[in-house]
Amino acid sequence: MKKLVYTSCTLDCPDGCGVVAHVEDGKVVKLDGYADHAFTRGYLCGKTYRYPSRVYSPERQIHPLRRKDGRGSPWVRITWDEALDLVAERISGFIKESGPLCILHYQRTGSWGSTKLLNRRFWNLLGGATTTRGSLCSGAARAGQAMDFGLRTGHDPSDLLNSRLVLLWGRNPMATNLHVVPILKEVRAAGGKVVLVDPVRSESASFCDGHVQPVVARDAELAMAMARVILDEGLEDREFLARHTHGFEAFVALIRSRSLPELCAACGLDEPTVRDLAVQYATAKPASILLGWGLNKYQHSAEIFRCVDALAAICGYVGVPGGGATHGFVQQRHFDKAVEGFGLATHHRALSEPMLGRALLDACDPPVRMMFVNGGNPVNQSPNSNLVARAFDTLEFTVVVDAFLTDTTDYADVFLPTTTFLEEEDVLVSWGHNIIGGVNAAIPPVGEARSDLWIYQQLADRLGIGAGMAGTPREWLRRILAPLEARGVSVDEVMEHPVPCPIAPQVPFADHVFPTSSGKFEFIGRLEHEPRELEGFPLVLVTNFAKTWLLSQMLEREHPARAFVRIGLETAQEFGITDKQEAVIRSPVGQLVVEVRVDPKVGRGMVVMPVGTWMKRGGGANVLTEDIVSNFGEMAAYGETRVMLEPLPGAPAVSDATPAIAREPAE
Repeated sequence: MKKLVYTSCTLDCPDGCGVVAHVEDGKVVKLDGYADHAFTRGYLCGKTYRYPSRVYSPERQIHPLRRKDGRGSPWVRITWDEALDLVAERISGFIKESGPLCILHYQRTGSWGSTKLLNRRFWNLLGGATTTRGSLCSGAARAGQAMDFGLRTGHDPSDLLNSRLVLLWGRNPMATNLHVVPILKEVRAAGGKVVLVDPVRSESASFCDGHVQPVVARDAELAMAMARVILDEGLEDREFLARHTHGFEAFVALIRSRSLPELCAACGLDEPTVRDLAVQYATAKPASILLGWGLNKYQHSAEIFRCVDALAAICGYVGVPGGGATHGFVQQRHFDKAVEGFGLATHHRALSEPMLGRALLDACDPPVRMMFVNGGNPVNQSPNSNLVARAFDTLEFTVVVDAFLTDTTDYADVFLPTTTFLEEEDVLVSWGHNIIGGVNAAIPPVGEARSDLWIYQQLADRLGIGAGMAGTPREWLRRILAPLEARGVSVDEVMEHPVPCPIAPQVPFADHVFPTSSGKFEFIGRLEHEPRELEGFPLVLVTNFAKTWLLSQMLEREHPARAFVRIGLETAQEFGITDKQEAVIRSPVGQLVVEVRVDPKVGRGMVVMPVGTWMKRGGGANVLTEDIVSNFGEMAAYGETRVMLEPLPGAPAVSDATPAIAREPAE
């Protein structure tokens, strides 16, 4: 029997694609894009087209597992009843002995399904648990734009069509935001321009009209230099500045505290290049800025965003079609957060997520004894992975809910297999566009995999809080999305087809009312930042997102044969490294042996390494990253890591042969 099932991809991506699953005899044989999705327009990225191979991969774990003889011993298959009874017993025991805060519930964004909110509800019903605070993704961006606009929100992607110039600032949509590329091409076809601003000449340069390549992490200086040119040339929007902004005088004092030549030298660009970019931007009428995640990884990232936001304000491009400085949207903006049950808990504690390793080791009164992980791979994705691994090794009991054995499951005692978006019912609210998507189960769960909601409901029954978690996915979705239903969009409708958000503006702040203390756009007036210099570690480590895999989600056959980094020609010459040569990359907290790829598209003074390669395969960029936190937003400042790159003595260029992969099978 054949059927087509409409659903939505819930992976951690701004595009949030509408999907059609082709099902034959109970198996997904192909995925296509949903043609009537207003943003994703009927096509998918390569990662999603390949997703069925992940669902049916022999690497996927589809049965509950526990360690045969304690931590580090082989996995053995057990029944769900055995797994749930064991986990419930340990939860109950730890709470009785040390209180609920001795358990850390760690949840990340492996799925953006709305029902994942209920995972937190379970722990709150139990009285609370230790959780995490801060961000590994966009905390500094949210903080910076909240200081400027009152909150981080963005123009609808379709509004880019009203722009005469789009600056792709630290954003590489060819790799991370594919469905915005046709819109940008339409901008150009209509006579507008698209310019890439990035220390790396990324894939997205292929469709841009130009590329401006500042020194890595010097975007604030570039934005300040541009602002100075705009003011010197009298190109500012004086009416907007007078009526709708606060703190302009302090901002002017800030940018005039350094000369234009000083600012240009700091960002590594000549004055004509900066002047041309500034004048293009100020005279486009209107111009927009798409901000990326490359700007979000430094101690002063919030300040970087504020300096770039200021460009939009001084030119009057805030609250107008085709303008703005857009990074992302608040994903839970349509949720009834009361469903999470924060008020039900009697105990609350949060540890810094960017400092997870040392936070776990330092936690006391009580110490963390147990960890329960949902939707994340913290050993691989957290800064200072070696320290995080050591902290995990000290825990008495760890449970991981996942579909694959990750670097984190190497430190787990129990593994509970969860479903993918093709096997569960949910709703997707994207953080990259304003289309709400239904998530319909195309197939029954593979093997014994079960949804997060089912797992928590089963544990709740065993722990005496079953009534508080009871309900079908559809019933819970109606409760979670009650604010949406109050606006006339029912969950049932969303499950049938994508629905535009009824309250999201195409153009935010069109009324020029801002939820700031002044009610106006607020300029940055102070920037205290000294570029980090560390003796013996002269290069900036830049971790980027790969085009062919998402974070650490890849099959073993998709994993690079060996960990690799990219450097520019100047860096290669300075450090005596040739293309495809093996080298040791060292930071103050770790080291890796890598293949070095010499790439003329990479700027000077930096080493680029994709995130997500596995530590168990000799990779793991976060083995190198230091656990440093941003000034605002408690964001992991991955980009503050400094490294040394040294060729292995006598190491020839490496071959392309793929080594055999050691796998840890369940017995």
